[in-house]
Amino acid sequence: MLKRLEALESANERLTAKYEVLKRATLGGVAFVSLLLIGGAAVKSFATIEGSEFVLRDKANRMRAALAIRPDGTPGLGLFDEAGKVRLSLELSPVGTPGVNLLNATGSLAAAVAIRPDGTPGVGLFDARGNARVSLDVNQDGTSGVNVFDQTGTLRAALAIKPDGSPGVGLFNPAGEVMENPVNEGGPEARAVAKIQ
Repeated sequence: MLKRLEALESANERLTAKYEVLKRATLGGVAFVSLLLIGGAAVKSFATIEGSEFVLRDKANRMRAALAIRPDGTPGLGLFDEAGKVRLSLELSPVGTPGVNLLNATGSLAAAVAIRPDGTPGVGLFDARGNARVSLDVNQDGTSGVNVFDQTGTLRAALAIKPDGSPGVGLFNPAGEVMENPVNEGGPEARAVAKIQ
């Protein structure tokens, strides 16, 4: 508990120091602009605003957006709800691949769109516990697929376009094993898949 309190105090001190620097920079900027205006120079716009962290706050002083360079050196943008939870994040990985994450009200990942390190795109949909339930993928060879997972994260169904252009459908049992004869092992959805195959 003491370590947590010390960590919170340390974080509070860092935030206070950042606030003071920001306050001084703002006052300095206002003073500079005032001097330009008093001196007769017209200030219409700034071509560049630079910094390593930008925070957008609402009228109640709640952080609603943050653009920052993260500790690993990568940029990130987060949008926050009124409760202070990140609901949308845009980021680049250390190898430069982009990602968009949508989070639910509890802060759990609900959906993600990303470019993987191999350059292929993917979309994932997640349940309230953060388990992947559906994924959409395009592979390097141009094939594509849809995977459906159960609540334990086990692959249960897949639909894909094979390299030769033909469609493929697979059903899997709760152990993730291919169902050899889906008509005998499943209900109406299994029989429908059997007709497609």
